[in-house]
Amino acid sequence: MSSLTVGVLNFNRASLTIDVLDKVALLSKAGWDTQLIVVDNGSAEDEVQCLTEWFLANRGQFAEALCIAASRNLGVNGGRNVILELAAGEAILILDNDLILPAHPDWLNTLWQKLETDPKVAIVGPMLVFSDYPEIVQATGIALTDSGRVGYLHRGDPVEMVPAMPVQVVATPAACWLLRTEAQQSVGLFSEDYYPMQYEDVDFCVRLGLEGWKIVCDRSVKIAHIGNVTTRNLPDHPFARLAVRNAMRFREKWASVLPRIATLQEEEIYWGPIPRPADGG
Repeated sequence: MSSLTVGVLNFNRASLTIDVLDKVALLSKAGWDTQLIVVDNGSAEDEVQCLTEWFLANRGQFAEALCIAASRNLGVNGGRNVILELAAGEAILILDNDLILPAHPDWLNTLWQKLETDPKVAIVGPMLVFSDYPEIVQATGIALTDSGRVGYLHRGDPVEMVPAMPVQVVATPAACWLLRTEAQQSVGLFSEDYYPMQYEDVDFCVRLGLEGWKIVCDRSVKIAHIGNVTTRNLPDHPFARLAVRNAMRFREKWASVLPRIATLQEEEIYWGPIPRPADGG
């Protein structure tokens, strides 16, 4: 592989998005043949203007740069589907706009090597750590119970306690995905069933797995993630209600599959406070 598409969504968080884009711009300087696609999901006019000004000043740093302003919120799935449909790279780097990316692109080199060394790997993601507590794991991939409950692996554990190695998982959060284009094309787009967000990434990974593709979390790569910056502030879509609704849709859709892909027990799931209480919570 030699070409890369980078896709980022924005919704009324242009300053955060631009922080990510400034780091993405460094990839071209490091020799990556980069197509950049940013989709604005119906932001306020001043937010769109801010993003547009960045593009006008920086588009020359990319092999191709596209900034698409939607007239309404397409949701995470719809916005990312625009990126997938326009992607020209041999792999697609999907990034949330609330990541704190390292300045040096070595992290991407490491993820890329996993795609190159195993042609059946569809997605490689990093270990996500909390932006406020970078020594604490946010997720090293996702596992499912046989009833379809989602658990973030090693959530709340000290980073130093997690072996720094690649591990195959059922799914990994789409906050940071290096996705093989061939694999994406084999299963299609994100499902619109989960509009505007929640479970669309887990659903996508399950579909890939059923087609024989592998999902990998490379725990040697650590990237800080703020998390839920946009999704917790959608007035028409209360986060808790949306999470419950889409969880039910996911479980109903994959009820017959879950028992054979489950790798997690209910008691292993941790959604408690971060850092964990000293007694283990």
